[in-house]
Amino acid sequence: MLINSEKQLKELKNFQPESCLVSSLYLNTDGSKFSKKEIEVIFKDLVKEKKSEFEGKREFNDVLEDIKKMEIYISQNLDITKNKGIAIFSCSKENFWQVYELNVSPSNLFVVDKNPYIRPLLIIMSKLHKICTVIFDHRKAKIFQIFGNDIVLKTEIYDETPKRIKIAGYRGFDESRVTEYQENKIIEHYKKISEKLFEIYQNEKFDLLFVGARQEDINQFVEQLHPYLKKVYSGSFHLPIDAKESDVLRKSLELERKIEMENEKKLIEQVKTHASSKTSKMAVIGIKDTIRALNEANVSKLVFNLDFSYSGKYCPSCNFLALKEDKCPNCGTNLVRVPNIVFKIIDVATEKNAEIYPVFYSGELNQEGIGALLRHRGVMKMTI
Repeated sequence: MLINSEKQLKELKNFQPESCLVSSLYLNTDGSKFSKKEIEVIFKDLVKEKKSEFEGKREFNDVLEDIKKMEIYISQNLDITKNKGIAIFSCSKENFWQVYELNVSPSNLFVVDKNPYIRPLLIIMSKLHKICTVIFDHRKAKIFQIFGNDIVLKTEIYDETPKRIKIAGYRGFDESRVTEYQENKIIEHYKKISEKLFEIYQNEKFDLLFVGARQEDINQFVEQLHPYLKKVYSGSFHLPIDAKESDVLRKSLELERKIEMENEKKLIEQVKTHASSKTSKMAVIGIKDTIRALNEANVSKLVFNLDFSYSGKYCPSCNFLALKEDKCPNCGTNLVRVPNIVFKIIDVATEKNAEIYPVFYSGELNQEGIGALLRHRGVMKMTI
C-alpha cells in the first residue's frame, strides 16, 4: 500500500515491542535507475553490513527471520520497480509486517532498532500537501480532498442555472435582459461554490486549491473566491464536470508536482548563487561544508536530495559530525561510523532548529547531493 496518511505513521510510531527488535528497510526501486537484480544485490549488501555490525549479539537472531521474509518479498515481487521506492517494517517475533510503496526514491537503508525507524517517512510526508480540488460547470460542482494518493468526494453542488439561449425581441433588448439574468445566476452559482470551499477551509485547512473547468469560466470563478482562498489558489486545468475521480486525482498530482519542481528549482538556484558568491557566502554546497556549518550551528535551511547517501561519523555524546576524524574535538569521545550519515545530519539540523527541505523532483542538486542556506556569512574550514 502507499503511505499517505498521518494515521499510518502513528500506527508505526506506536508499535513498541518490549522484548525484540524491529527491522526497517528502505529501498530505491526506481526502474529507470535499477534493475530488479541490482535491487536484490543492494539489499544483500545492506544485510551483510548489518550482520557485521551485530556480529556475536544474541538479539540479532530474531532479525534473521525478518531478513528472510524481506528477501522472499523482494525476490518474488516481479513489479517491484513500478514504484520509486519501498519501505518494509518487520518484527517476526510479534508477527508484525508492513510494506509501503513510495512515490519518491529514498536512500537505501536498513535499520535495526527497538522501534520502527520512520524518519525517512516523516521527511516524505512533510512534502505532501493537503489539496482541495473543485471541478464545475454553470450548474454543477464537485469538491474533492486529496492527500497523497487518496481522493475523497467531499460534496456536490447543483443549481438550476438557466441555459444560454437566443430569443426574439425588440432590437435584441429582451435577449440582453435574459443574458444578464443568466450571467447573474451563474455568478450566484460560483459564489455558492466559493462559500462552501471557504467553509471547508475553515474547518479543515488545506494547502493548495486547484480548479478544473473550461478556461473561459475559471477567471470569473476565481474572482468570487474569499481572499484566504485566493492565497492558496495554485492553478487550474481543463476537466469536464463528469470527469472520473482517477482523472481528477491525476491532474491534481501533476499540477502539485509541477509546483513543487518549480519551488525546488528556485531554492537550489538560491543556494548555488549564494554559495558561489564571493561577497554573499550565505550558503554552502556539498557534504563537507554542510557538516562544518551544522557543527557551527550555522544552518538556516538544510537542502538535500532524498536519495542522497554518504558514509560518515558522529559523536554519540554531543552529535559532532565528521567524515574522517576518529575522535570528537569537542569532548574526546570516539566517533561512531555509519554507512549513511545523512539521516544523522537531518537529526542534528532539526535539533539546531534548521528548516529541513528534501528535494524530490529537481535534478539541479544531483552532483553535490546536499547544501544549506546559512544563518551568517561563511564557515570555518576546520578538519572533519
